[in-house]
Amino acid sequence: MKTIIHTLTLFLLAFAVITPTFAADKANKAKKKKPAPVAVKAPKGIELSADQKTALAALNKELGPKLAACRKEAAGIITADQKKAMGAAIKEARTAGKKGKELREAAEAAANITEDQKTKQAECKKAMGALQKEVRAGLSGILSDEQKAQLKAGRKGGKKGDKKKTE
Repeated sequence: MKTIIHTLTLFLLAFAVITPTFAADKANKAKKKKPAPVAVKAPKGIELSADQKTALAALNKELGPKLAACRKEAAGIITADQKKAMGAAIKEARTAGKKGKELREAAEAAANITEDQKTKQAECKKAMGALQKEVRAGLSGILSDEQKAQLKAGRKGGKKGDKKKTE
């Protein structure tokens, strides 16, 4: 009987010590804020000065929330069932050997996207394009001429259509 009482006492004591630790972990998780949406990241291989970093942060502060809201709106246009149907149709079309436009058409047909959804998608795409243009213009204003040249030189070798023919 004594061993049972001792065991229960130790168990309750351990429980009393551990419970506040778990509560503190939950409180810390609740306090953590999500990082601000990032619209622009510094290009790889380019070192930014302190002034450029602050300008980039200001650009992110201005455009990040707009871009995140646009992405959230675009994600909410198509329902989860439609997304699932599109995924299955894409897999099936790929196994059938379809690519590009045929693949996209098969996915849209399987999802039964309404005209209203299509117009909303087009509006979101247009708004996203305008925001991305604004992002590129802002980044162009931040970078120096040397950094822009370095960025262009890095992009030249990376595109598929830029391969030179050897003749």
